[in-house]
Amino acid sequence: MATVDIPVEPKVEHLLNSVKKLSPVELDEFMQKFTEWQQQKDISIDEQLDADASDDEVLDYIKNNTRLPEKENRRYWELRLKRENTDLNNHETVEYEGFVTKLENMNVKRLEALTILVHRWKKPAIDILSEYGLIISQFDEPDYYESISHVMQSET
Repeated sequence: MATVDIPVEPKVEHLLNSVKKLSPVELDEFMQKFTEWQQQKDISIDEQLDADASDDEVLDYIKNNTRLPEKENRRYWELRLKRENTDLNNHETVEYEGFVTKLENMNVKRLEALTILVHRWKKPAIDILSEYGLIISQFDEPDYYESISHVMQSET
């Protein structure tokens, strides 16, 4: 295992130089652990919904937890399609599983927020989702699905 001297207050340059010194195996392990840490950080710093939030705040919360940000959503679909056609490498598997975990957490948050509106408005969830255009599934193919699937098919 490589040893690295890190200054008391590391700068990005020092960290990057240290990472460059890692062997390919160590770099792969570092990437996996970094990705896991990054995903845990994303989950832990997510905002929480206050039960006393206004209806507009609750609706915004539902919208914010409906779909991954565009760049992440595109990458999720790339990995998902690749996984259907071939095996993912270790880094891709960790990345894909991180997206799935994030999507599951987002779905829980959406349901919790939707429950608040169901109780407040005394309406069925499906009516609320329909009325505000919130019936979106992470399993619905995105607009760019065709372009991704053609690329993925040409790679196999």
